[in-house]
Amino acid sequence: MRQEIVHITDNFREIATKTIDGRERIVLGKYLAGHYKRVRIYQNRSGEILLRPIVEIPASEIWLYQNKGALSSVRKGLKQAKEKKTSKLDLKKL
Repeated sequence: MRQEIVHITDNFREIATKTIDGRERIVLGKYLAGHYKRVRIYQNRSGEILLRPIVEIPASEIWLYQNKGALSSVRKGLKQAKEKKTSKLDLKKL
């Protein structure tokens, strides 16, 4: 597993106090509610733990994020679709 050094510059605030159960688990459901299924866990020398929500991209799709032109084109198309600026494609002309 890749070790990563994280320098935290955000301001944190306490949002809850939880109890670790007998199987050494803690439930965070409502704090991550439906947005994330995975977190990266960091611990500093003082024992403090930081959970950073992450989204993973399938290897077969990473090319899109590495190709700025293609990504820009996809984002433009999604914006146009959201604004209902679309037209029908005549498949007979293809």
